[in-house]
Amino acid sequence: MKFSFQHRAFYCYIGMSIWIFFLITVVYKYITVTDDPVAVKLEHNEYTFKIDSKYRRIFHRACNPPEYIVRGSEGVVESDSWLLQGVLVITRHGDRGPLTHLKGGDKLPCDNVPVSALLQSYEEFVLNASSSGRAWWVAGPGPFHNFPSLPRTATTHCALGQLTPKGLLQMITVGSILREAYAEKLSLDNMELSGKKDAGGIAYSTRYRRTFQSLQALSWGGTRGAAAAREAHSVAFCFRHCACNAHHTLAKKISMQAKARLESHPTIKELIKKLSKVLFESQEYTDADVVRDALLAYMCHDAPLPCSQTNKKLNIDKQRKFRSETLRNLLEVDIDTLNMELDYINNQLDFNNEIGRKARDIIKPLDRHKQPLDFDAQMEREKLLYYQQRYLDTDYDDVVIVKKNLDADFNFPNEQDFDEEYREPTDSTEQFCVRKEHIISIFAYLEWSYRQDVKDVNNRRRSLLIAYGLIYNIVQNMIRMISENKPKFVVYSGHDKTLQALILALGLNNYQHYNIQYASRMIFEVYRRKDLMDEFKFTKRKAVAQDFYFRVVYNGEDVTDEIGFCKSTIVMKVVDPVDDRRTYNTYLCPIESIVRFIHDDYFAGFNVSNYKDACATYGKRV
Repeated sequence: MKFSFQHRAFYCYIGMSIWIFFLITVVYKYITVTDDPVAVKLEHNEYTFKIDSKYRRIFHRACNPPEYIVRGSEGVVESDSWLLQGVLVITRHGDRGPLTHLKGGDKLPCDNVPVSALLQSYEEFVLNASSSGRAWWVAGPGPFHNFPSLPRTATTHCALGQLTPKGLLQMITVGSILREAYAEKLSLDNMELSGKKDAGGIAYSTRYRRTFQSLQALSWGGTRGAAAAREAHSVAFCFRHCACNAHHTLAKKISMQAKARLESHPTIKELIKKLSKVLFESQEYTDADVVRDALLAYMCHDAPLPCSQTNKKLNIDKQRKFRSETLRNLLEVDIDTLNMELDYINNQLDFNNEIGRKARDIIKPLDRHKQPLDFDAQMEREKLLYYQQRYLDTDYDDVVIVKKNLDADFNFPNEQDFDEEYREPTDSTEQFCVRKEHIISIFAYLEWSYRQDVKDVNNRRRSLLIAYGLIYNIVQNMIRMISENKPKFVVYSGHDKTLQALILALGLNNYQHYNIQYASRMIFEVYRRKDLMDEFKFTKRKAVAQDFYFRVVYNGEDVTDEIGFCKSTIVMKVVDPVDDRRTYNTYLCPIESIVRFIHDDYFAGFNVSNYKDACATYGKRV
């Protein structure tokens, strides 16, 4: 019995141990199961927050909302010691529609009008000026005759390449910043921008509606008046220094390098292909910058990101409808602007020179194969001459290539070409949606690519050649501000390519400066010493060249000390105009530095002394 009692106790002990172990296991698993969803949710929320924060930074940087455009260090110098002589402003136009045809792009809400008292006041100003006919700044003969000052309400919500109401407000905001910084010093309220005399100001614009409308919005924001724009015949504002043999040669090398960079990132290349199939009506774009431009059309206008169609196949009727709608949208391009550009070129080019002879040799055999939509052979010739004017360095073989692609470049496809390029979609069970992660990846790649562009020797040399005419004009206006005390205010309303070439030509190395956002601004401020007392005679003397300085402000940031040729600068500590508790350094560069740069040192890297030799010799050598 004693043995039996001990045996039962042993088994009781074993049973209790197993029961306790079972309870502990159940409780542990219960705790694990209840905690897992919370942990996963926290991890997902953290990931989503990181994605959203990165996306917001990209949005603010690329779209540049009007509320984020604020004054920086514009006009901030020691006013007791320096007198402002004049200001030169180079801008990129405001927010616009995409430059390529997107799937459903006509339904994007680009035409949404922001709620703004400034925008409403400007619209009333334009309407009042147009009440008895055309406004004075578009009424007279000239390149901008009958241009609309406000974005037109098109049948599509998002017109190709046209300024949006948001872009208009951006430029008004930039003008308001100029008004705040310079109105008192330059008497902007009484500024004369009618073009009748240069005593007040000069305004240049390329012959695009978006730059012309941006100029008028900036002019009203700064002076509460409109401007009589003078035409710049090139996106680069090259004036008399446009034709260059080296442009095309260098552009080819830069394009090859860009393609090689993309090939070295196969994941990004594959992502670009997938995005192209979702975004574009034609799925031929494999350029990251083109995809970026298309994505901005969605991002900057708060449109939902698109997805690819699934399990849908267009029948013949839908195909015809698709073709008809597309052609109708294409023909809504700014035809009057195009016609005026072509009219100008037709009057400027000589059909008896070398370019004209090449054009005649090429036009006749090619015209038999392609008949342009609603255009006669004369328009086809004008198209070719338009390209010849833009690319005067084009070789004979390249002209043929340009000719074959004219319809696509002008967005006027032939019916036959459209049928050849159209591919009926096949059935697909996989849906691909554009997500924020995709946008972050594309923009990250482009930032890396911009770093390479800034360091690329060929790109810098090409930028020097492209920006020479603009910098030369800027220096000439600076000299006039010094010697004639006029003009006081000069505006160049341009494009991202305008500023990119200018930035590299000035020797700026920051890739973020090279990534041009909408409504960007670069400002040259010209100053003169106030103290002109003769040290020996103790009398007031006349100002000499050594008394004049300038500074460069890019999107509110003083970049004078980063300019390559500004070695000896004056440094002064100033108070922030927005936050008086903050101080920072600002810089002044001698005016002699930029004059010496443009006349003596500009072509040192080409081992020549002038623009013509740089274009000729470098074009042959590369």
